[in-house]
Amino acid sequence: MTQIEKVVTWVNSANKPLWWRQVVRMVMGQGGLQQQDLQLIYQVVKMEFGLLPRTPEFPNYVKHVAVAGFEAEAAPVTLASLGNVKNVSSLIENVTLNFPIEGLTAVYGDNGAGKSSYAKILKSACLTRGDIPVISTNAFNPSAVPSQATLGISVDGAPIVENIWTVGGEPNPELKSIRIFDSHSATNYISKTDSVEYKPAEVKLLDELSRACQFVKGALTLEVVPFNRPYIIPDLNPHSKVSTFCNSLATASEATLYAHCGGENELPEIAQLEKDLAELNGKTPAQLKAFYATKLKHREPLLNFLNNLYEKLNDVNVTQIGVLYDDKLTKLKVAENVRQNTLNGLPIKGIGNDAWKEMWNHAQNFIMGNGDDKTFPPVKNEHCPTCLQPIGSQAAERMARFNDYITNQSQVDADKATAALILQVNLITQLSFDLKPYEGIFEEIRQSAPDAIEQFNICIQQLFDRKNNLSSANPTFTHPALDMRFLQRLSKQVETLKVRRDGVADDGTLAQMIKLSQVRLMELEDRQRLSAHKDNILIEINRIKIFGCFNSALATTNLSLITRFISELAKTGSLGVINAAFTKELVALNFKSFDVETKTQGSAGQQKLTLQISRNASKIGHIASEGEQKCIALAGFMAELTIDNRKSAIIFDDPVNSLDHKWRRKFAKRIADEALHRQVIVLTHDLPFLMMLSEESSNPINIQSITRRGNFSGFPQGSPPWDALKTLDRIGQLKQLEVELRRYTKRDDFIEDMYSRDAKHIYGKMRETWERLVEEWLIRNVVQRFSRVVQTLNIRYIVDSTPEDVATISAGMGKCSTYFEGHDTATGLGVTQMPDIDELLADITALDVYFKELKKRRS
Repeated sequence: MTQIEKVVTWVNSANKPLWWRQVVRMVMGQGGLQQQDLQLIYQVVKMEFGLLPRTPEFPNYVKHVAVAGFEAEAAPVTLASLGNVKNVSSLIENVTLNFPIEGLTAVYGDNGAGKSSYAKILKSACLTRGDIPVISTNAFNPSAVPSQATLGISVDGAPIVENIWTVGGEPNPELKSIRIFDSHSATNYISKTDSVEYKPAEVKLLDELSRACQFVKGALTLEVVPFNRPYIIPDLNPHSKVSTFCNSLATASEATLYAHCGGENELPEIAQLEKDLAELNGKTPAQLKAFYATKLKHREPLLNFLNNLYEKLNDVNVTQIGVLYDDKLTKLKVAENVRQNTLNGLPIKGIGNDAWKEMWNHAQNFIMGNGDDKTFPPVKNEHCPTCLQPIGSQAAERMARFNDYITNQSQVDADKATAALILQVNLITQLSFDLKPYEGIFEEIRQSAPDAIEQFNICIQQLFDRKNNLSSANPTFTHPALDMRFLQRLSKQVETLKVRRDGVADDGTLAQMIKLSQVRLMELEDRQRLSAHKDNILIEINRIKIFGCFNSALATTNLSLITRFISELAKTGSLGVINAAFTKELVALNFKSFDVETKTQGSAGQQKLTLQISRNASKIGHIASEGEQKCIALAGFMAELTIDNRKSAIIFDDPVNSLDHKWRRKFAKRIADEALHRQVIVLTHDLPFLMMLSEESSNPINIQSITRRGNFSGFPQGSPPWDALKTLDRIGQLKQLEVELRRYTKRDDFIEDMYSRDAKHIYGKMRETWERLVEEWLIRNVVQRFSRVVQTLNIRYIVDSTPEDVATISAGMGKCSTYFEGHDTATGLGVTQMPDIDELLADITALDVYFKELKKRRS
């Protein structure tokens, strides 16, 4: 497991703050944290701890950190090609840059040629310290296609596999094995304070995490200030439940607050308790017993009176009467149906009503009560008991029918139902509502609790209305619910008085009673105080919650966890290995500006390799030049490759910007030496540095170039830039240009002016080739352009220079100067005729012949 993998595993573990993941993710992706990054991290912290609502992006901020590109290298990866670019800046599509998978490849491009755009693709697809560059789309050819490119790679020498890179897409682990170094990423390997410190990647991560913790701590400390001061309710009894509640507001809610607040309904109890305490103080137990007995004597009769009314007129009893009433109506209806069926057709209207029944019963009693052997009702030829006339057959039949009706069971049931209803209604009717016996207690209640009298009036009126309704001819059995507040208050008061009367046994129980009343009064008074401060307490509950969130967030800025983890890394010896590799790289770069010693330095949340001038109190940061500091960064870059045992390709993008020739050559040598062991690709627009790479390389260097054509850039030339070509290669290109121009002279659309323009271009190139021949072969590179070095050993090659050499070269360059672009001919001198194509070929051939003769002589 690499050091970076250890850091990522550690920060992804369950006991670490979630926002640390975003810090490590950003530093891994862009090398460091800018001010705007710290501000974003602070927002993530506040979201994690409930100080801000969580945005839809929050899950991405706190997800596990991926280790792509930083894991242990399974096999070396080389880059074979980059092409098929779509919608990236002005890069041309459908072309490919090919790279040999071994040795050193240099890609040269002038400003605007597309080198930087290719470099941005590589930095996004591969791995570099520092910000991932912003990929701009093609402004000349807008497209909805996402920016993308195809990169061919070989893993451990296997056949090339093409991978499509898309901007913002998932990283490719193999591509992330390829490292990139440039002037921007160099700043992420060092720290410039009062000393120069090389920071290995894992230490850089932890250092930036520590810096983020310090920033977050500072921001939280400032923002928490308004939430530091608690709200205090004055005059609370420290032993009350309300006081206990106020001391635990961290777990309180709006509901629990309301449960501890007093309401107006408790005010009468407070008044009564105050009155009771006044009564209790200064009395003996005997006096209190008598006092409570008197109060009971006044209240119990009223309570019994109301309970009696309630017993008769409560909802249950009213419902039962309603059932009896419905039963009576039902059975009367049945009896009426029997009557009509039995007595239908009798000559007298209304036969069978109650008067008739009463008369019939009297007649029966009269006949049967004489003791004679008579039957009832009378039969034919007997005498009617009312008119004493003989009864005929028709009258006897009618009397029998009437008697059947009277004795029918339905009539019996109806009579019973009616009697049962009358019994219950009579009980209601007989209820007394006389209040005169209770006027004394009403006056007492009126003085102590006026609202109780109002409650009593509501209750008694409801009971009275129920009585009248049930006693009416057409009663109803649905009534408003009874208001029982007064009855409940009176019942509770009576029970309390009984308890107090029975509880006052001696002085001890009296003292206990006084204490209980005082505690209850204290509790009720605190409830009223809490109610008065309710709105502020709601604010305080929220303040405590927010304050707790701030404290939880602040706890995650403690650097002790980071410091301990760095100590664990140090124990593995990794920092010592880095130290040795780093020192070796400084030697390889021939770093001799001053004697340097490396020291492992630790502090809260930080661990660094610090460079110091040996036996000198001066700080390197005060005296090291930009070149020296960039050299230190390159040493760090190469040292990390060494300790991670990485063999994959490395890419340099203009690594020597703003450096002088001395440092450029040191960089060129170190890069060329590294190319002996792995694939190395250099992108540059610095022609002198390109020449230095070529000179320092012990193996042939593959030089390519890219150029711009019109609105598009990134065209591969398939060869080095003209300025980097040697004499032989330039003569070859001159011949190719002559062939192409000759082909044009044979076309039907041949134009003389177009021929002259192209011929001038060739003569200009031919003059530059004569100049390169002089530098390369006549003076044998004793003095070179782009170099301050004089190759004195090569002076031996130029001792045989002759006047013929001077004449030949002067003639060749003079003729080129006559025709090449850049010279204007005065109007009065006339127009200089451009040599035809055959003469042009002859001039190129003359150059070639002389070159070969001179080369043979100088070899």
